[in-house]
Amino acid sequence: MLVMGLIFVVTVGLGAGEAGAFFEAIALFNIAVVACTLGSDTGLLRFTARNLALEGSTGLRQLSGVALTPVVVVSMLVAVLGLSQADQLARAIGDGAHAATIATYMRVTSVVLPFGALSLAFMGATRGFGTMIPTVVGERLVRPLVQLLLVAAAISVAGSGASLAVSWSLGIVAAFMIGGVWLVALERRTVSTPMDQRPLGEVVREFWAFTLPRALASIFRVGVLWIDIVLVGALISPRAAAIYTVATRLLQAGFLAVDAIGQAVEPMFSSLLSSDHNERAHRLFQVASGWLVGLTWPYFLALWIFAPAVLRIFGAEYVEGTTVVAILAISALVGSGFGPVDVLLVMAGKTTWSFWNSAGALSLNVVLNVVLIPEIGLEGAAIAWAASRLTANILPLIEVRSLLGFHPFGAGWRLAATASLATFGLAGLAARALGGADLPALVSGLLLAAFGYAVLVWRWRDALDLDAFLAMLRPAEAESAT
Repeated sequence: MLVMGLIFVVTVGLGAGEAGAFFEAIALFNIAVVACTLGSDTGLLRFTARNLALEGSTGLRQLSGVALTPVVVVSMLVAVLGLSQADQLARAIGDGAHAATIATYMRVTSVVLPFGALSLAFMGATRGFGTMIPTVVGERLVRPLVQLLLVAAAISVAGSGASLAVSWSLGIVAAFMIGGVWLVALERRTVSTPMDQRPLGEVVREFWAFTLPRALASIFRVGVLWIDIVLVGALISPRAAAIYTVATRLLQAGFLAVDAIGQAVEPMFSSLLSSDHNERAHRLFQVASGWLVGLTWPYFLALWIFAPAVLRIFGAEYVEGTTVVAILAISALVGSGFGPVDVLLVMAGKTTWSFWNSAGALSLNVVLNVVLIPEIGLEGAAIAWAASRLTANILPLIEVRSLLGFHPFGAGWRLAATASLATFGLAGLAARALGGADLPALVSGLLLAAFGYAVLVWRWRDALDLDAFLAMLRPAEAESAT
């Protein structure tokens, strides 16, 4: 909600044209920051969880040094490049005042690029200790809250583009500080003595052999999420980029639950698979997939049915994104139904497979965008995004089934799907048929659906493993819950 609050403030405060330039610059930053992280967040999570499961606290400080040193070097080099080449890069995706505005944003955000990369790495490492609290506090709460408040303040005083970018960037620094302090505290409690550490060269080879394929896969994955905003701005207009950003980020709000479940079960998958507890890992996969459906399908269904009412909140011109939201919501329903399948594939050690899956998805995304955007506009970008997201989910599902014999469709999955479709699907459609696609119908439909959904979830709470879900939120008890 904080992220959508920020988007609302920017779209209303700046207007679609200038908001589009802001979102294009943020898209470029997000792609760059994931690239500079080098996959170290996933690597630190996996090896920290594995070390704690198999070797106690052996080599945690050494592991952090091996992971973070390249991140610092690469992110600083890319930051210098962004500062020195901002004008040239901006002119590649725009011209005139549009390019100048993007260049201003890029110069400021380049300064905090190393903080952003290290923040992601820190958060991944802390999740390896079995806690989601730093990620939730730093990335889900403090960073977007700081950005929302400071950007709103900058817009209210008619600040310059530079002041707007600085306001947004301070949220990145806040998350970096939280993640760093938390990681140091966790390592101090469990740090090993020098005699327990393995040879440095062995640790470097093992860590980066796993992590580098994941680094490329992460770049491709974030590229699918953000590159289409840049392409829409370049091939259509900054105004179109703003409309498309609002439409896609509405879906992205639902994907926060996907990421949260994936991040929560990552260390559990790593620990269980490292210990050859495959049956328990399969059980965890099915339970987590059921939770994922239960958390996301109500949101995606409501968004699909009431897209015009939701988009109108941002301004009348944003209703143009209705078809975009419908296309993306349908694809999101299918994709989220496969559970945290890529997380499972990676924690099984198949980062190279994940890399090729992500490479294929991004390639498909770019090709379809270039072909379809000039022909059918925003809807073409939505089709490209949907096709690439489905590809990125279907391929690992096939691979996990082949490699481990796992599938996500357990009893909890079926009940969660039934509850979502019977309430938010049917009640939502009834509310729209009776009241139209406006805000009163949206509110009444959601209230009716939420009541029915709560009744069904409570009725089926044992089959949905709600106790295990609560145990997952308490990391010390998570393994016993699976």
